[in-house]
Amino acid sequence: MEIIKYYRHRGHIDEISSRYKAFSKLTQAKIQQTSRLEWKNKRHGTISYHAQVSFFGKSGYGKSSTVNAFFGNSILKTSDVSACTRECQSLDFQISPDCYLSLADFPGIGESEYRDKEYLEMYAEYLKYSTVVVYVVRADTRDYSIDDTAYRKVFPTYIDKKKVIFALNCCDKIEPINRSYSSEPTQEQLRNIEKKVDTINSIFIPYNKIISYSAETGWNMNELADAMVSVLSSSQDIIFE
Repeated sequence: MEIIKYYRHRGHIDEISSRYKAFSKLTQAKIQQTSRLEWKNKRHGTISYHAQVSFFGKSGYGKSSTVNAFFGNSILKTSDVSACTRECQSLDFQISPDCYLSLADFPGIGESEYRDKEYLEMYAEYLKYSTVVVYVVRADTRDYSIDDTAYRKVFPTYIDKKKVIFALNCCDKIEPINRSYSSEPTQEQLRNIEKKVDTINSIFIPYNKIISYSAETGWNMNELADAMVSVLSSSQDIIFE
């Protein structure tokens, strides 16, 4: 399978570190110059090295919305009722010469058995090139059977699982829904979020801490950024000088 991604934006790490301080830790870092992290721009023929954070999960769970929230602009299409992503789209941020942090948004699973087979093969292939995977699940759902099947198939080994951060999105929509707008969950919601985190822990037994957040309200996005940078920093893909 030929690995192709389409970048929707190419800028500097300052663009997102000014919004989320965790990313400033990557300033001036370098990426290991290995073939696994090497990407060729087909238009210009240039070579660059990417620490890729890949966003996996079901359609409608908020992968694109999460990337948009980090960027501060709705640069990627989103929809609650239809799948918008049919290819790998990325936002690339330069951290040092020819070295980029890449936020890569992938097609959502759960549309059909045929597409799931295709997309899970894509997930497994891109996993090789990913330093971190943010696996997005929704707080306001009860059925994680498709996610469980996908997780077992795409992340079969301990090394694979170390890359994964389970991100529990849409915490603003967990019961009891707050009818007055607030970026912070109510105490009742927080208790139910804790229960949902326990459920996710029991199903997936993740290596890294589960991060509960809301891309829509911005709640706890800082903690998600911290978790991403922590896994990036502990990998051997990034060199700090």
